[in-house]
Amino acid sequence: MKERIVIYPAIFKPIEDNVYFISFPDVKGAITEGHGLKNAFEMAADALGTILFDEKKLPKMTDPAEIKIEEPGAFVTLVSTDLTKSAANFEKM
Repeated sequence: MKERIVIYPAIFKPIEDNVYFISFPDVKGAITEGHGLKNAFEMAADALGTILFDEKKLPKMTDPAEIKIEEPGAFVTLVSTDLTKSAANFEKM
């Protein structure tokens, strides 16, 4: 099966000590949180795949440099996921 990799900018906002709230400005409903950056990135990729795995038309990606954030400690970064793996995970259910 051919990979279907997508990449979107995500906003990581610290909400507690080493806990991040993650949202995707271009992907409505793709929100999550993670404990520590490693877990936060894993959760972000999972949230992105969960929302987009069966979408035929993907949202246009905003240039990360255009995303303005003002919260202290928050940052914008790119997150990627393989939609074919996400779809396979849902087929197993």
